Amino acid sequence: MILGTNLTLAGGIATSAGVGWLLSLTGIPLAWILGAMLGSAVYANTVGLGGKTKYARRLGQLLIGAATAAILTPDILGELWSFLPAMIVAAFVANALGVLLAFPLQKIAGVDRKTALLSTLPAGMSEMASLARETGAQADVVMVVHTLRVVMIVVLVPFLFGIDRGAVAAEVDPQASLAALATCVAGGLLLSIVTARLGVLNPWVIMPMAVGIALVSMNVSIATMPWWLIVGAQVLIGFSLGARLKREDFARVPRAAIAAIICSGGLILIMVFGFVPILLLFIDVAPVSLALGVAPGGLGEMIASAKALDAAAAIVAGFQFTRSFLTNIIAPPLLVRFA
Repeated sequence: MILGTNLTLAGGIATSAGVGWLLSLTGIPLAWILGAMLGSAVYANTVGLGGKTKYARRLGQLLIGAATAAILTPDILGELWSFLPAMIVAAFVANALGVLLAFPLQKIAGVDRKTALLSTLPAGMSEMASLARETGAQADVVMVVHTLRVVMIVVLVPFLFGIDRGAVAAEVDPQASLAALATCVAGGLLLSIVTARLGVLNPWVIMPMAVGIALVSMNVSIATMPWWLIVGAQVLIGFSLGARLKREDFARVPRAAIAAIICSGGLILIMVFGFVPILLLFIDVAPVSLALGVAPGGLGEMIASAKALDAAAAIVAGFQFTRSFLTNIIAPPLLVRFA
């Protein structure tokens, strides 16, 4: 049974990689992620995925986190620190919009207030779904809304903003250490296993970056992640995202799917087209990097998208982590008052 489950899972990943490769031949943005997502969704709804896809997602996040750590320099760390006020403001704006959009989602989807709020708050799907189970909200609705929002962002943002190949142009350091890169992966894995048990948010992305920050602070230069490993990470993240798009889940809560498209679409449009131009008045960052940074998507998916689009992955990670962290801090007390 275990062998059969693992073979099914391996078949799903292979299918995702194959469709991703075919789509990459067209030259469209995010081809590997979008192709893997498409292949995984078709596979999950025909053959089925019996294995635990979360492990594939975690491996993809670990590699993306290490790849982001590899581009860190003391100058980039200083720049991230200077952007902290903008990151906090963006987080509060996104959360305020999430609270406001909970009201129309509640009416359209026909759900209770707790479920509506957990569906519209721009945090990680797993964290909000877990909170829904703990508070008696409808976890299936929360998962459907969050999944559709991330899918919409992954599909729309690169096509709306295009590719900015000069966003993170950097010189290759001849002293860059492959051992340091391996340390980011191995150290990030160990720290993720430990901190995940302690309830740390998104440890599989954050911990490799934390190791990288420590190494850069000690003036250790980290070698760039090989391109094929970055592609593999994109395939794994696209695969795990497509695995969530199961027909029976959307058929069970069709009104929630409609509400997700309307309300999540509104949140994406406001943050990307309304808030990004305002941020550009105060900070000098490529628009595509800011768009991925403030877009209310998943941390792993947005950083993977940044790597695929040659955007500033470290800046995207900073914005995404700040919003996710603040959302998960304020969600419980806000939920009590709102519900």
